[in-house]
Amino acid sequence: MSLTLAQGNEYSVTEMQRAVIDRLVKDSDVLARLGFVTVLGNSLTYDTITTDASAAFYAVGDTWVESTVDVTQATAALKVLGGDADVDNFLLKTRSNEIDLQGTVLSNKVKVVQYKFLDGFYYGTEFDANGFSGLHQLMTSTTYNTVQAATADVNGAAATIANMRKAKDLITGWKPDLMLMSKTMRRLLSTYLDSVGSAFPRGVDRFGNQVEMFDNCPISVDDHILNTESTHTDGTFLTHSADDQTTIFFLSFDEMACCGIHSGDGVQVEEIGNLETKDARRWRVKWYVSMMLQDLRSCSKYCGIISSSAVTA
Repeated sequence: MSLTLAQGNEYSVTEMQRAVIDRLVKDSDVLARLGFVTVLGNSLTYDTITTDASAAFYAVGDTWVESTVDVTQATAALKVLGGDADVDNFLLKTRSNEIDLQGTVLSNKVKVVQYKFLDGFYYGTEFDANGFSGLHQLMTSTTYNTVQAATADVNGAAATIANMRKAKDLITGWKPDLMLMSKTMRRLLSTYLDSVGSAFPRGVDRFGNQVEMFDNCPISVDDHILNTESTHTDGTFLTHSADDQTTIFFLSFDEMACCGIHSGDGVQVEEIGNLETKDARRWRVKWYVSMMLQDLRSCSKYCGIISSSAVTA
């Protein structure tokens, strides 16, 4: 069973761990929704599903035909994410009556851990070779989960409403929880709606919040989706830092869909103690974490979008 970080936080054993997880999920629609499966070893082997088995009506005496679901085995290996933070003992003693210095330092460290995770969530090993496979590595099938903005001989193209709907419609058997894009892409989409005398309809997400919607799917922006992506000539993702393109994601969050895995301790905070080389105490925030996508049809992306071009119908 997968639990979101907030749900898992109910079982945290220390106030420090609770505070760290509260900070980790703050201001992130992804981490507020993403569930995590706890694994005992250093990896999880799972089956990715592409095609369901079939069923049929049979006449009396007919020969029954067997069919089973099409699966491919994949492995999600835990990766070590974290950082150290030093709290100066002199400042702690002399300023503790004015500011929570230790809390401030640790809060900043947790924030950058959050940023690093979200970079990996989208770009994975292409962003950091020591990281886990992100959405761009897990979603590569132009049959099941990828719509290309470009044709086979063009690097990138302007976004269209038709292709956004096409990407959303690739999801079968699921109802996407979130449509994610960069702020630039959201602005271009808003400009298009203004030009046709329309606006984003509003609805309620699963947390009861009033949100803007696209075809009944809640919209969210994420600063970690870049506008500097590049695609292969076939339109599939290449790198995050070589061109002027971006991606729109439609994600379903579930153990069988977009899901994280981590070790049984979850996000950990360790007090390393006083340092020999300077007058400070060191704290370590660490997380043994990875991602998986079991049903390839549960999420989709629309990639190769030129981030400086106007959206069209």
